Amino acid sequence: MISKKKNPRVSRRALLGSMGAAGVLAPFIPMLQRETEAAPGDFPLRIIFLFSANGTLHENWVPSGSENDFTLSEILTPLAPYQDQMIVLDGLEVVREGPGDGHQMGMGLLWTGSRLLEGTEFEGGGDSGTAGWGGGISVDQHIAAAVGNDNPYSSLEFGVQTQGASVWSRMCYAGSNQPIAPEDDPAGMFNRLFADFDVDASELERLKGQRQSVIDLVKDDLDSLMVHHGSADDRLKIDAHLEAIRSIEQRNQAEQPVCEIPVEPGEMDAGANDNFPSISERQTQLMAMSLACDMTRVASMQWSASVSNRRFTWLGIEEGHHDLSHRGDSDPVMVDNITAINVWYAEQVKELMDALAGISEGDGSVLDNTLLVWGNELSRGNSHGNHPVPFVLLGGAGGRLEMGRYLQYDRVPHNRLLVSLCHAMGLTEQQTFGDIDVGSGGLPGLT
Repeated sequence: MISKKKNPRVSRRALLGSMGAAGVLAPFIPMLQRETEAAPGDFPLRIIFLFSANGTLHENWVPSGSENDFTLSEILTPLAPYQDQMIVLDGLEVVREGPGDGHQMGMGLLWTGSRLLEGTEFEGGGDSGTAGWGGGISVDQHIAAAVGNDNPYSSLEFGVQTQGASVWSRMCYAGSNQPIAPEDDPAGMFNRLFADFDVDASELERLKGQRQSVIDLVKDDLDSLMVHHGSADDRLKIDAHLEAIRSIEQRNQAEQPVCEIPVEPGEMDAGANDNFPSISERQTQLMAMSLACDMTRVASMQWSASVSNRRFTWLGIEEGHHDLSHRGDSDPVMVDNITAINVWYAEQVKELMDALAGISEGDGSVLDNTLLVWGNELSRGNSHGNHPVPFVLLGGAGGRLEMGRYLQYDRVPHNRLLVSLCHAMGLTEQQTFGDIDVGSGGLPGLT
């Protein structure tokens, strides 16, 4: 299943939304009759789900220090420039129940929190038998259904050599037994997003001028109300409305995201091992611009797949990633190379953050209004472990989360994190997510 494009061009409503203009008239024109309270909207909040494979080395991943005073590990050091926009989550467990081997369950449960379906489609390793597809909606699609209806795409799934259709290669689900395929080819993603894309700068300026005219009209009417409504309570209400309008005026003049067509990526072999870094770079730039153009509020980037055996030749590593991850802990080649591979993935996360940080939005950037969630299907490759699975939250999150923290947990189900992500995106009534956690509520101490 692929998220459908609702409009080949960015709609006026979407443009207004990305400019922080959605709903400007609604709070204030009815107010002239009802004198109800109103407040300006925020810039849109986005969420991005990131995946890298085959676990990590906890001792080289986990920070040292306390919640608010911590030192990043070797693997996370590339993200040091964004330490104040980071929450490292240690100690979370992806609870496993039902069919499938460690890689299968790790991938299928990562964002769904639900058991895999019984089935014979996929034969697991060892004595684990067989499994079917994921058994529930993934949290990205759950959020997209709530926040993505006014955008050309409710969600966008970017991939880098995700290895075909199988339970090992699908992390996003529209529902039980409904995997969503990521787009692995940057040229294909470019054509989907920008082949008939059109944003007219003069139209944006016209809309801003039109909005300012409405603001001026409402201000004049409020001034008139101030004369005719003499009570102290009425004056307090009108003053509050005027202050809200002044805030909207400032937003109207603030710098908006630079929405432009990126450079067309051109044709390349999207499956060639050594093209992995180039594909990642191109997908990163396309994702950043799709958010700047408000084409979606929910996106994902899947680097390869569970059981990925990419050869990181650009790092001088010839052995496949999965094969390396199964070597023993006393093997210095494994330790050095798995560490280097995870450092490289951290660098890719930083490149995405750099791209988002480079797009101005008001007094900040698109990154300030984005939450990135980076996860893995395993804790450690050679044990196929499910605890502690590495999770890192990144970005400004629109001020919804207190960033710059290192939080430690004792085998808390990661389903609680999925609930907290719903809360951060405005789905505050959510109390459980998935079918594998009997508890309720979000991750303690996160929000």
